[in-house]
Formats: sequence, C-alpha cells, structure tokens
Amino acid sequence: MWKTKQFSELTLEELFEIYRVRSEVFVEEQHIVYADPDENDKKALHIFETYGRNITAYARIFKDYDHITFGRVLTTKKIRGTGKGKELLEKILNVINQYFPNTRIEIDAQAYVVGYYEKSGFKVTSEPFIESGINHIKMEYHM
Repeated sequence: MWKTKQFSELTLEELFEIYRVRSEVFVEEQHIVYADPDENDKKALHIFETYGRNITAYARIFKDYDHITFGRVLTTKKIRGTGKGKELLEKILNVINQYFPNTRIEIDAQAYVVGYYEKSGFKVTSEPFIESGINHIKMEYHM
C-alpha cells in the first residue's frame, strides 16, 4: 500500500521503519556516510510503500528555495528489478504535481542511476560532482 504523509502525520512505527530502511540501503549496502536523519525530514512529504510492517520503497520530497527536490530514493533488495523503482518515480512525480504544480524539479542523482531518471524525462544540468563520497549529477525535470 502506497502512503504519502507529512512528517507530523507519520506514526512512530512508520518513522522508525523509514530510518531503519534508509540505514539498511544507504549506510549498510552503499556505505554512505552522511547526516541522517536531517532537518529536511521535518519539511518533507514522505512517500513509501509498505508490505506488512516493512517499507519496500521510499522517497522524500521537499521545497528547496525556488524548486522542488526529492531524495533518499530507495527500493529494498527484495523488490529490486521488479519495476517498483519505476513505479516509485511515477508516484513521486504525481505527488509533486498534486502538491507543487508547475514548479521546477531539481535533483542530485547518483551518477549510476542517471539513465533511470532520463527515461522519465529528466535532463542532466551539471558535470559530475562528489557528494557524500559518491559521484552525483544535477538533473532537472519540467512538468
């Protein structure tokens, strides 16, 4: 079941599961060292799909100055390769269109997933740069 909630609407169990799954994917699997949670969690819309009590797909969306951005995009090992990542990106874009219509979207994408975003209409707008020890590229999407 897909859910979209503001930070204040999350239950303690949902918040715990969000932090647990983000740690699993980004810290344990990808070995990223970064501040998590951070202040953006408080202002973000959190999109996630649950299977039982476990989150299997997740992202957060928030306004960043003059544009909308999203990040912490993940799917768990169990569902990777099933098309769930594409479904998650469609959900993200639908939620942005619903809550922030006609607003420019800018993201910092990990370099290895640029093709994933390009298939959905994102355009590369920068040279590669390092963020949290990983190659990233700025991308934009116009609704």
